[in-house]
Amino acid sequence: MRNHSKGTYLAHILFLGAATVALLLPFIDKAFHIDDTLFLWTARQIIERPWDFYGFQANWDGALSPATAIIKNPPIAAYYMALVGWFGGFTEKTLHLAFMFPAVMAIWGVYSLARRMSSSPLLAAFLCLATPAFLVSSTTLMCDVMLVAFWVWAAFFWIKGVEDLSRFSLLFAGILVALASLTKYFGVSLIPLLAVYSLLHGRKGFGALFYLIIPVAALGGYHFYTQILYGKGLLLEASSYSAHIAGGSERLERSIVGLVFAGGCLVTALFFLVSIWGLKAFIGAVALIAGAIVYLVSRKSLGVIELWSGSFGWAYAAQLAVYASTGAAIVILWLLDFIRKRDAYSVLLGLWIAGTFAFTVFFNWTVNARSILPMAPAVAILLARAAEDARPGMARQIIPIALALAVSFSVAWSDYSLANSARDAARTIAAKYSSGPGQLWFQGHWGFQYYMEAKGAKAIEWNGQQVRPQDSIAFPYNNTGLRLMPVENYSVIDDFKYAPMPFLSTMTLGPGAGFYASEWGPLPFMLLPPNGERYQVLVPR
Repeated sequence: MRNHSKGTYLAHILFLGAATVALLLPFIDKAFHIDDTLFLWTARQIIERPWDFYGFQANWDGALSPATAIIKNPPIAAYYMALVGWFGGFTEKTLHLAFMFPAVMAIWGVYSLARRMSSSPLLAAFLCLATPAFLVSSTTLMCDVMLVAFWVWAAFFWIKGVEDLSRFSLLFAGILVALASLTKYFGVSLIPLLAVYSLLHGRKGFGALFYLIIPVAALGGYHFYTQILYGKGLLLEASSYSAHIAGGSERLERSIVGLVFAGGCLVTALFFLVSIWGLKAFIGAVALIAGAIVYLVSRKSLGVIELWSGSFGWAYAAQLAVYASTGAAIVILWLLDFIRKRDAYSVLLGLWIAGTFAFTVFFNWTVNARSILPMAPAVAILLARAAEDARPGMARQIIPIALALAVSFSVAWSDYSLANSARDAARTIAAKYSSGPGQLWFQGHWGFQYYMEAKGAKAIEWNGQQVRPQDSIAFPYNNTGLRLMPVENYSVIDDFKYAPMPFLSTMTLGPGAGFYASEWGPLPFMLLPPNGERYQVLVPR
C-alpha cells in the first residue's frame, strides 16, 4: 500500500464524494428511463410481498408475462429501491438522491483500491468518475452502479485479506462478492477473478479460496429458493438469455462494436493517454484511427448501419474509428503495464478488463454501456499507474480529465433530455386523449410505459387485443417492442416531435447510437443525430 496520511485520505474521500454529488445533482429530476420501470415494478412488489420479489405479471413485450420471464437481474437493487420508496416515496427526486449513494461508494471504492495499486489514487478515482459509462449509469435507477460499488470494495477487501493475512477482510470480501452477484449476475465473475489473484500469491493466497464458499453458497441458495418459488432457478435461467453468436464473421463484428463501445464509454483514456504519452501517443492514435478508417472503408455495414449511405458517411466513420482506436489503446495500455510491472495487480486488472469485454461481446444479449461499465475502475487504475511512469505535470492531468468530464456530462445531459422527452410526451398525450370516449392504448415500453400507465393508458397486447373504433393508440417511434400499424386500418390524428439534444444522442431514432443496446447502432453516443423524437396518436379507420 502506498503511504497516505489519514488526514489526506479523509480529505480526498470528502472531495470525491462532493464532486460525485455535484455532478449528479443536475439530473435529480430525470424521468424514469429504459429498464428503470422494471426495478420500480419489482420494488413495489417487494413492499407488498418481500419474500416474493418476482411474483407479478407485466406487459413488457406485447403480452402479459410473469416477471421471471421479463427480468434478467437479481433483486438486490430493487430491495434498496423498495426501502427508499417505503420511507420517501417513489418520486424521481427521492430515488435519484438515494441512488447517489452507490455512486459515491463506487468512487470511494475505486480510490481505496487504487491506493494499493498506485501512488495516484485520487487521479484514478476521477478518471473513473469522468467516463460516460459511469456518469450516465449513475443517473439511472438500475443495478449497474451498485454492482460496481460492491465489486470494487470486494476486490479491495480481498486483496487486503490476502496481502495482510486478514481473515475478517476475506470474510467481508466474500459477503460483498455474494451481494455483487445478487445485484447483477455478472458479479459471479468476481469468483474466478479473485481466485486467480489468490493463486498468484502461492501458499499465502491458497487459504483465501475457502472464503469463496460464501458467494457460491449464496448463489446456490438463491437458485434453489427461486426454483421452489417460481418453478425454475433464476440463476441458470438468466444464462439462457445471452446472445447466440453464430459464426466467425458475427464474432468479429461484435468484437469491433465492443471496441467502439469500450473506447466511447471510457473516452477518458483518449484524452489522458495523449496527455501523458505525448507525441508517441499522438502518432500512435493517428495510426490507429487511420487504420480503423481504412478498415471501415472496406466494409459495407457494421451492425445495423449501412456505411457510406445516407447519413452514415465520413463523419460517422470518424466517430467509429476514434472510439475503436481508443478501445484498442486500452489493450495496449494493459500490455505495457504488464511488461513494465509484471505484478499480480497487472494480471488482476488485465483479467478484469478482458473478462468484462468477453462477456459484453460474446455472452451478453447486446453490446451496451451498462456491460462495459464494470471495466471502468480497472482502466482508470491502469491509467493512474501509467501516469506514475510518465510523471505528467498537474496541467497534463487536469486538462484531460476536464475534457473527459465535459464529454461525459454532455452525454449524460443528452440521456437526461431523452428520458424527459418520453415523460413529456406521455403526459401530453394522456392529457389530451385519456379522458375518452374510448381507451387510450400505447405501444412501446421503458419509461414511456411507466408514465402512460400512471395516466391510465394501457399497453397493447398482441395476442388477440381488440381495439374498438372509439379507442386511440400512442405510438413512440424510438422505443422497443413496436409493430407498425397497418395504414389501411388506422389513421394518424396527432404527431408530436421533440428535439431532446440536437447535437448529441445516446439512443437515436433510426440507427446510429445505442448506449443501452447496440441494436440501435454501433456507437454508444452519436454526434449530430439525424432525427429527433417522434410520437403519433392513431385511431381505427
